[in-house]
Amino acid sequence: MKLRLQHICLVLAMAAIIVCLCYPLVQFIYTDNTAITLSNFNTVDLNGNHHSSPWALGGLLIASGLCQLFVLLIAVFQNFALQKRGLIVTMLLLTGYYLVYLIFVLILRADVQATFPRWTSILPLVSLILTFMAFNAVRRTEAQIIASANNFRLRD
Repeated sequence: MKLRLQHICLVLAMAAIIVCLCYPLVQFIYTDNTAITLSNFNTVDLNGNHHSSPWALGGLLIASGLCQLFVLLIAVFQNFALQKRGLIVTMLLLTGYYLVYLIFVLILRADVQATFPRWTSILPLVSLILTFMAFNAVRRTEAQIIASANNFRLRD
């Protein structure tokens, strides 16, 4: 199996997802001098109380990482149609992640004095861009293989 651009993009996208799962996303400081830190699986306030309400964020990231892993595993068989479908599902999951993220930020933003987004908030977007690049690379590779098969002739 040749190492292609789509494989590199998918490995980097999976690495971005794994890093995003490990670190907090946003910290909110309220007017009554309390603070809440939002991560992918829970929220933590200054007293150390954990609330597991944003577990959907982590679930969407894990599901998109598993889809990317599935696409990497079927790349061995060069099933381009299945790879493209898997990448589309991954892009939909990452888009859904940002919709859920936006909902949680809007819910937690009531009465906020200051908001401090972390650098890990951008990593799912980086993963989405890399997944889109992998999708285009799979399409290009499939077109090259079809074009080379169309040019093949049997000789007499």
